[in-house]
Amino acid sequence: MRTWLRCLMRPFKKSKGGQTMNWKKLTGLGLVLALVVFSAVGCGGKDTAKQADQNGAVKKLVLAHSATPDNSLAMAYDKFAELVKAKSNGKLIIEVHGGGSLAGDQTAVEGVKMGTIDIGSSASNNMAPFTNAFLFADLPYIFDSIESSHKVWWGPIGEELKQKVEKDINAKVLFYLDTGGGFRVITNNKKEVKTPADLKGLKLRATASPIEVALLKAWGANPTPIPWPEVYTALEQKVVEGEHLHPVWIYQAKHYEALKYMTVVDAMSNVHVALMSKKAWDSLTPDEQKIIMDAGKETQEFCAKVDAEKGQEALKKLQEAGLKLYKPTSEEAKQWKDAGVAIWPQFYDKVPKDFIDRVIAAQK
Repeated sequence: MRTWLRCLMRPFKKSKGGQTMNWKKLTGLGLVLALVVFSAVGCGGKDTAKQADQNGAVKKLVLAHSATPDNSLAMAYDKFAELVKAKSNGKLIIEVHGGGSLAGDQTAVEGVKMGTIDIGSSASNNMAPFTNAFLFADLPYIFDSIESSHKVWWGPIGEELKQKVEKDINAKVLFYLDTGGGFRVITNNKKEVKTPADLKGLKLRATASPIEVALLKAWGANPTPIPWPEVYTALEQKVVEGEHLHPVWIYQAKHYEALKYMTVVDAMSNVHVALMSKKAWDSLTPDEQKIIMDAGKETQEFCAKVDAEKGQEALKKLQEAGLKLYKPTSEEAKQWKDAGVAIWPQFYDKVPKDFIDRVIAAQK
């Protein structure tokens, strides 16, 4: 473009007598030329997106998540980006922004709803302000194991939930990812805990989930909701004496520095939900949509394997850091489960019993 302009302007630099052309005439010609170029560009702008598709231009999609680089979620989303790029021969690029640099869980969902973020990730329990589709997953002991939970998330019920979320928040659910390295564990800095009776009076950090608050109360603890960024300080200053959290998050957030004991209870687990804005989804061709969904399915399986490994690694590192691990006997485990399942009827108005029965049956 620059060379082309120089060539056009060369004849006007000097007259035949060696004198510079009148500046006003040159300026006038320049303005005419600028208008011609501007008009040509402006006329083509209306069809830019259409022409980009026809010419096979690269499409970029922005993805936001809150996990740190060594977390299974971060590894999974990087894998997803690689798969999409490979399957599209480089025509679809996922630009990943992790570590909460672009958005946290709830702000990611809000961004997807508004169409300002193409793909966002949120823990299922953090989506409660937007939809009650995933509330069932907070019920203690709803899942027999992480492996059996895949039959729910990856099966017909998971597909049904995707449709519900699309109606509730006008977003496309792409896939579900295991997170945290398995079930949550009970930790504290006061004493070894073997049965629910040992939790009596202990102040445990809770999320804002009404189900988790009810569970900790049923176990005899004193639940204290505290936002995630404040948990480490709360543990260190003894505002709370423990928490109910996944091993990976405990290790990566260095909460072990303020904790001494850890008990396996296998009551609750969550998934992260990958959501795509309706606007971004509708901008893709059917072939591109298939690429996204196929890559998502492979990412689910990849994350399940990595997250399980991360969970075992975290448990080992937490013990090496000084936490004493206790695994209840079968009789003690029954006490934990019986107390947990007993709170289910409190939430039948939000999670119908017939749906719970379907979730349980799907795992057989």
